[in-house]
Amino acid sequence: MSFTLLDGGLSTALESLGNSLTSSLWTGELLRSNPERIRAAHQLYVDAGAKILISSSYQISFMGCQKVGWSESDVESALTLSTELARFSGVKVAASVGPYGAALADGSEYRGNYKISIDELKDFHRRRLEILVKSKPDYLAIETIPELREAQAIIEVIAEIGADIPYWISFTCSSEETISSGESFSEAVKIVNQCKGAIAVGINCTAPHLITPLLKSAQSHLPYIVYPNSGRIWDSKTKTWQGSESDALSSFEVEKWALLGATIIGGCCSVGPQEIAKIKPRSFGVRPGF
Repeated sequence: MSFTLLDGGLSTALESLGNSLTSSLWTGELLRSNPERIRAAHQLYVDAGAKILISSSYQISFMGCQKVGWSESDVESALTLSTELARFSGVKVAASVGPYGAALADGSEYRGNYKISIDELKDFHRRRLEILVKSKPDYLAIETIPELREAQAIIEVIAEIGADIPYWISFTCSSEETISSGESFSEAVKIVNQCKGAIAVGINCTAPHLITPLLKSAQSHLPYIVYPNSGRIWDSKTKTWQGSESDALSSFEVEKWALLGATIIGGCCSVGPQEIAKIKPRSFGVRPGF
């Protein structure tokens, strides 16, 4: 049993440093206003033992940023900077590619079923992907994807632009067998398994009690990647997490996920550096893998 430690929620680390994240750009706003805070938040996860850091580009898109007055050059600079801020010695950088729903800032990444065409989805993702690829991260973290159609759109864009950076796709899920759109997680895994360049498939920003049954519901020759949230529910109106937290990364659960094929394990929203530090691979007597 072997896995590599991923970081936790960037917003959680930033909030622990005293930042209030209430704009539609969430953590991305700091790429313009206070990039050193993002660097400091990444450092917290490096200190906690993370070997892969996900960049702060999740909420950065041309559509979303232009809504709040950013220029195209502002967006390009922020995307490039997000990769640079996550570079630390001995740590890999995964450039975050958030879903279309993140730009809507209404919680759509937990519902999917967008009312737009696959070509419109491809247009939304293409230019951002081109810029992130040029920033030369180690991986692309295509994350919080709620529906199969969006995953397919991104896969097609990656092929069309000739990107040669390894990537994973992780889905938000709503039940023990389905992603947020209501489609089968098993089918999502099957689609990603067919992709050249994909190095992992899995689940993020999903309640931790759903992870084990989801992994058991599918078959994958690719490794799994798992980074759940704390089990709380996102309120898109107040932009806050509601409800009580669970022990998202308990030793018992993490060990089960590794045994089921997860080779990258970390946390998402409301899972901070202290929680990540508790699951260093050596705690289980295993060597870091991947």
